[in-house]
Amino acid sequence: MKIIIDRLKKNYVGFWRTYRWMIVVFIIALLCDAGSTIWFMLKDDPDIEEVNVSIAMVSDIFGPIAGPLIGALGKFCAAIFVAVYWRRAAFYLFMTGSILFFWAGWYNVWGVNMYSPRLLVWLGKFQPMRIIESILK
Repeated sequence: MKIIIDRLKKNYVGFWRTYRWMIVVFIIALLCDAGSTIWFMLKDDPDIEEVNVSIAMVSDIFGPIAGPLIGALGKFCAAIFVAVYWRRAAFYLFMTGSILFFWAGWYNVWGVNMYSPRLLVWLGKFQPMRIIESILK
């Protein structure tokens, strides 16, 4: 554990200054994803289910507005922790995460009407939230 803490302390020095513009882009991407998730959850369409199990669970507890925002905060904290720990890979982590979250934001609003990626089709059949709910009951 001491090795992990020492590495985090060493890598943290100058982290915000070095990666500030990438962190801003990452935050904007997270907010796009969270905003579009809020939008589709408020549409109240029973056919649309959140694919991310953790966001779905948080949204069930805190509602369709606070849930995605709390989820975005959790994603941000996890990303910062990982990026500080693996600082040499921070650029790739932030860029990959930003691209994925921008895509998710786009997909929630427009993409869902255009196509369904094979993974999402499979997850729709799998329905992980229903399985988790049945286990918790």
